[in-house]
Amino acid sequence: MTEHIANVLTEHMFADGLIECGDKEIYHYAIQVLIEKTIGFFTIFLFSIMWGVFLETVFFLLCFSCLRKYTGGFHSESYAGCFVGTTGIYIIYVKLLYPIFLKYMNINMTAFYIAGLLILLIGAVNHPNMEWSKKEYENCKALARIAVIVELFIITSFLYLGMEKDYILFMSFGMILCAFLLALGKITKQEVKTNEKDGTKEFAGNLGKSSKG
Repeated sequence: MTEHIANVLTEHMFADGLIECGDKEIYHYAIQVLIEKTIGFFTIFLFSIMWGVFLETVFFLLCFSCLRKYTGGFHSESYAGCFVGTTGIYIIYVKLLYPIFLKYMNINMTAFYIAGLLILLIGAVNHPNMEWSKKEYENCKALARIAVIVELFIITSFLYLGMEKDYILFMSFGMILCAFLLALGKITKQEVKTNEKDGTKEFAGNLGKSSKG
């Protein structure tokens, strides 16, 4: 569905002279990603309003998104899988894990600091869908580590300043989820590794090699 909508919009833009023929594929991809993200955010925000945790969810998405764009990690093979997985994780957290962590804050904070340490150690996973260059990968690892240090400092400071537990829990879950997906990407070998000698990119999951770059 999202691919069809993106295709229709791209064709309209081309017909109206807004884009060149050679740019159609790029715009098609960008529009499709935008539509898919909009649907995902809309669904999560809808649930958050229903359950009275809208502002908490905003903080969660901010913390998660700021890290996720640099760390990479596990990705579903299809948008449907990604949508169901993301929404499912959010529902499980709000309805099951959040009430538990609210009672046992020390467990949450332990998981939070372990997640931060994991991201600091790994940095980033170069997923095949991203296929960063060696320089891009190194930059993302550095930025991921900076981002996680900033978030660790901010959330810890908010905790000691007496911020409500609800917000602390949702913000820390953003980092915990990001670390989980990062580790899962490593475990499932969804990773591109660059050969230092010839510059070829080798997929850890035995998917073969990509072209030099």
